[in-house]
Amino acid sequence: MGYEFRIAASLTAGQRQHIARLLAERPQAPGAMPDTDARLTDTGLYVCQHLRPDPWHGLAALRAYLEAQGTGYAVEEIDD
Repeated sequence: MGYEFRIAASLTAGQRQHIARLLAERPQAPGAMPDTDARLTDTGLYVCQHLRPDPWHGLAALRAYLEAQGTGYAVEEIDD
């Protein structure tokens, strides 16, 4: 359980590949539950922050990439 977000963005195939690499390269402690769970979806990204209500915690490189590409995005908190 944590803070869940949808980050809607229209991504090209190349952007999706690059983002998949960024997500795979994030450092994670062995055997520990990650603080951030981020996955590509059909409409952008799903992010679950287990400890923080900030959708971008631990994802600075991803946010910088989207902004450098000029890719617009919208962040929506999932409230179940």
